[in-house]
Amino acid sequence: MRAVVVEKPGPAESLGVTETPAPAPGPGEISVDVSYAGVGFVDTLFRAGAFELPLPFVPGIEATGHVREAGPGVTGFEPGAPVGVLLNDFGRGPRAGGYAEVAVAHASMATVLPADADLARMCALLINGVTGWLALHDLARVTDRDTVLVLGAGGGLGSITGRLAAAHGVRRVVGVFGSEARKPADGGEWTDMVLAADLAAAVAEITGADDGGGVDVVIDPVGGDLRTRAFDLLAPFGRQVVVGNASGQDPALSGDAVWLHSRQLLGLSLGGVAHAVPERVGAALSAVVDLVHRGVVREPAPAVLPLDRAAEVHAALENRTAPAKTVLAVR
Repeated sequence: MRAVVVEKPGPAESLGVTETPAPAPGPGEISVDVSYAGVGFVDTLFRAGAFELPLPFVPGIEATGHVREAGPGVTGFEPGAPVGVLLNDFGRGPRAGGYAEVAVAHASMATVLPADADLARMCALLINGVTGWLALHDLARVTDRDTVLVLGAGGGLGSITGRLAAAHGVRRVVGVFGSEARKPADGGEWTDMVLAADLAAAVAEITGADDGGGVDVVIDPVGGDLRTRAFDLLAPFGRQVVVGNASGQDPALSGDAVWLHSRQLLGLSLGGVAHAVPERVGAALSAVVDLVHRGVVREPAPAVLPLDRAAEVHAALENRTAPAKTVLAVR
């Protein structure tokens, strides 16, 4: 099969398509004839050697396609059925593998898609959608009384989290953008859009933070200085959910500030816990796919590039010029 294989850590231009044996499913697994593979910033970290992974390694932690074969003990996945899979259950051992014509997923990390589903659009929402859903629904437990602040609102994870927050019926959805150019022209799902540089003043105006208010929930895929500034804007009983660290900077947060201001600091690393909470992952997958398929969440079409342009997409992600989401057309 054709696949993009990382033989050793290197720059984006080191990626290329090669021929490699197709994998077969083991017990509890399915193999998928991949149509589309999602590309995310974490893939650039895998390629660059930020994590200790066995080499050679095929990036790609989300994919859509059609069931090729079901392994021993697997039911409910008929050959040829359209399917979406997550490939980041690293707690079971090495996984990923989306940038390839055939990928193997654990059945608990897969969902059968509607027959008329747009496979490119569905691929674009899998990882980010499940992460956003779990952060809002399972960890922050948002209600219709909450004001939700989403950092990195112009990125793939931030943008779909904003749409999911709106679908949850929260009171306000505030998107934080790095620049004016990253803001959507039509406002989209955002009740308010603010610039990171103006964060404190903007939130004070929106929520009355100077009078003891603040935001109820912060979703944080960014880290760095923005993480600490957002934490300081939480209302009493506010929850900040850390779902990533795109900045690469991990500042310390004060335990006394958590205690004295009655705030909660939460974290979600889907790849680290997916194997331990398969029922939560499955429920989130089903919920997000259903919302998008029914049009409740209007997920925009991703950029689509062929598999042999994976290096180009990685470079764009690293220099912050990529669109909110890109998927690779594998077949």
